[in-house]
Amino acid sequence: MDDQRRGDPSWRDQLSRNAGNQPDTLVSLCDAFLQEVPMLVRNLEQAVASGNTKSLRIAAHTLKSCLRYIAPDEDVALAATIEANADSPESITANQVDQLRRTASEWCECVELLRQETVDGNA
Repeated sequence: MDDQRRGDPSWRDQLSRNAGNQPDTLVSLCDAFLQEVPMLVRNLEQAVASGNTKSLRIAAHTLKSCLRYIAPDEDVALAATIEANADSPESITANQVDQLRRTASEWCECVELLRQETVDGNA
């Protein structure tokens, strides 16, 4: 993720609107994102490795939904592509999984920063 996107206020504004512009709700959304996204990435990696198509589809679909709250379409498309290929896990490349893992991790860093700024602003 480039620094320009990280500093782009539109994702912050979008997440804040999803929280009803309520700081406590925003912190709760951030907490949920930070708990869910790393778990989904692990589940997706395990499902690809084991060939578990059902778990793969669920993890990719849910991760795609989580990213839709904040990420641009090209980041959401990473999860969508894996979801679309869930019936053929052998067709999913290590590069695709790695790219999605890195993207999810970068968004988690952004969300963690927003969470901390929100908590600090409400202290």
